[in-house]
Amino acid sequence: MSQLYLIALLLLAVIAANIVKPFIPRVPEALVLIAVGGLFTAIPVFRGFELDPEFFLFLIIAPLMFQEGQGISFATMKKHFNAIFQLSVILALFVVAIVAMITDKINADWPLTLAIALAAIVVPTDAVAVKSMTTGLKMPKGLNQSLELESLFNDATGIVLLDLALSVYKQGSFNLTEAIGHFVIVALGGLIVGALASAVIVALRLYLSFHASSAQATTIPLNILTPFAIYLLAEHFHLSGILAVVAAGIVHNYEQSRLQLIATESRVVSGTIWQTLTTLLNGVVFVILGLSMPKILNLIGDFGFSKSLGLFWLAILIYLAMYAARYLWVTFQKQQRLVGFFGKHQTKDRAKRAQIFGIAGVHGAVTLALAMSLPKTVHGQPLPFLNEILLVSTLVILISLIAAAFVLPQLLDKEEKIYSDEELNQARSAMIDSAIIQVEQRLTDHATKTAIVQTLQTQKLTVGHPKVDHEQSSLVLLTKISDELQAKLDQMSEEGYDQDILDRYGRFLQRGLLSPAASRHPLVRFNQQLHHLHHELAWHWKTKTFTRAQRLRYREKLIQENPKIAQKVARWKSGRLAMLAINDEMQQLADRLLSQMLQKALDEKKDTEDVAEVRLLLERFFRIVAHDNRQENVAVKASEYIQAFADEYAYLSTQLAAGQVKAAVADELYTEINQAQTLLLMERGESEEEAVVTEEEASRDQ
Repeated sequence: MSQLYLIALLLLAVIAANIVKPFIPRVPEALVLIAVGGLFTAIPVFRGFELDPEFFLFLIIAPLMFQEGQGISFATMKKHFNAIFQLSVILALFVVAIVAMITDKINADWPLTLAIALAAIVVPTDAVAVKSMTTGLKMPKGLNQSLELESLFNDATGIVLLDLALSVYKQGSFNLTEAIGHFVIVALGGLIVGALASAVIVALRLYLSFHASSAQATTIPLNILTPFAIYLLAEHFHLSGILAVVAAGIVHNYEQSRLQLIATESRVVSGTIWQTLTTLLNGVVFVILGLSMPKILNLIGDFGFSKSLGLFWLAILIYLAMYAARYLWVTFQKQQRLVGFFGKHQTKDRAKRAQIFGIAGVHGAVTLALAMSLPKTVHGQPLPFLNEILLVSTLVILISLIAAAFVLPQLLDKEEKIYSDEELNQARSAMIDSAIIQVEQRLTDHATKTAIVQTLQTQKLTVGHPKVDHEQSSLVLLTKISDELQAKLDQMSEEGYDQDILDRYGRFLQRGLLSPAASRHPLVRFNQQLHHLHHELAWHWKTKTFTRAQRLRYREKLIQENPKIAQKVARWKSGRLAMLAINDEMQQLADRLLSQMLQKALDEKKDTEDVAEVRLLLERFFRIVAHDNRQENVAVKASEYIQAFADEYAYLSTQLAAGQVKAAVADELYTEINQAQTLLLMERGESEEEAVVTEEEASRDQ
């Protein structure tokens, strides 16, 4: 149970950091998460927090690497294979060699194997952390991809080198041929196992997509469990689990590119789940680093000021050495294949990219996991300098994060927004209003029109934007429509309609639509509702009628026994039918007037929220007159919703062709329409299934 509390609190810490982040926008998200993690150490369950490295690699790193692999296409891998090898292997080995030499020279009492182990621990980079730090900054084209490709595979290089260094330390001897062979077997074996196992899982998922009784309930969990299963399989054979899940991710990406429109609903749902999951797990990584800070502070206290200061300077030297190695490697790189990443050789652009690449070598999740994974004992004896390695590794992580947080904004220009939020909101509002007008003109059934219009209105965003008070403009608009409705009543009087019925409807119009009763204090309306409820309950108690059948029997008996009441009911029914006929005509006129006013506001590029508010008021008034307060769900055909979304598409395409809407705005709105349409059709599919089940149950009951 304590493990469940631990996981829940870790997720809560990530949520808390996301709440705090908007208030301190200049502080990188990673540092906010570390700070929140540090604060959470005050919670008893986190006191003396110890990270299980196997648990960390399996539960957090494996799914993160799998998702990163899914973001890399097979074509990209093939195109940039040489660059990936250079970045993830050659550069990584170059950095490890430099860091190991520096560590061995400064700490002569350290065995060389442990110096190499420290270098292997700090070599993996974290492209996700860099991406969060460069939000809103303009990263040079191609450079970001180079960081992602490097991060994708140098984790495995660090893991294999650490395993190799520890093996040599335990054996006490080193054989170059065996070392290279071990590296190739572990790395290549992990890739092969991951690719083959993933291919089997992909085939199984495709089979289940067409043959399982509930495809989504089967294939989506299988997709989520894939990285965990493949990681365990590779580790069981003593191969690289990290490279195995990366290979699995790439195979899954290949599957998705080949089968783009098969099982689309499952792919949309699983994509959303993975996006949310990776965001949370990336946050958890830095929260765990914050939770580890008390242990680091205790180590500093145990070492004393002099030794801690020496280790701190060692961490700075290691970081500077890694920066220099990365900077020099990019500066003197002459391969033509890498020009797309680092620019042309011996140019100012290459020099700037080399600086950025050096600073962007941020360390994070894998470095922390590797540091925590070091064995406490070897051959029954404590591993020497274990705490020193742990402290230096953590300091390197923090130094790289802080340096990138302060230096990258100085090296990179701010990203210019292609469009403003106001432009997007205006285009969205105009698009929805145009579709509403088309719906009003195309459909005749008022209930169907109202249902579709209300659905389209929900696409308009109000969160994060100041709500404008439209009360005055809405009242002006409502008065105009009421005048038109009254004029229609006068015309109907001339056409021979019953004047008493028209007068009664006119009084309803004045009291229900224009009366200030609609804007009375909520407590006054609540008091009226209580009074109505008391009156209704008293009547039911007096007549002993509590069900619909009892009320019908009571009414029939009363009509049969009292002729006066029977005559009154007959007159009322006749007048009621006439009132409903007038109400229907008024409703149709109001719909036409609202459509005209919406079109006028759209042509004049004015705010249309007052039209939406008046639409709601009129809908409420017409329901009251019809004594229809149930607001039952209207069965709208899916084709009508699809046509409404098609109207939005058509408007955007027309505006884009005319140059009235920017391409980036149109792309954003196209995406929103797709998401809204997918969500609506999914919900309608579920509701239709429920309706079928309800009908079947009702037929069985009968």
